[in-house]
Amino acid sequence: MKSTFNWNPEQTLLEKLINLASKRGQSPESIISEAVRSYLEIQSLETVNDAVSDPLIGLFAATPDLAINSEDILENEVTEKSGWTWKKPQQ
Repeated sequence: MKSTFNWNPEQTLLEKLINLASKRGQSPESIISEAVRSYLEIQSLETVNDAVSDPLIGLFAATPDLAINSEDILENEVTEKSGWTWKKPQQ
């Protein structure tokens, strides 16, 4: 498939492209194709990384107010056989 684009690059960018192509013995078009291919690969990797969720999210199911009610939950759930002991409050 062949496509034609109207591209008006900055003069310095065009000069750098032509110099690089000359040094490599390639056409400016092939340099641009290589750059676009690399850019698209990087973009697709970033998209995949964004789609992968943190594996720890949801690992521990709890109510949204767990932090707020943690003391009450512990008090209600922990028994003498749980291995916990109550300390006397410091005065």
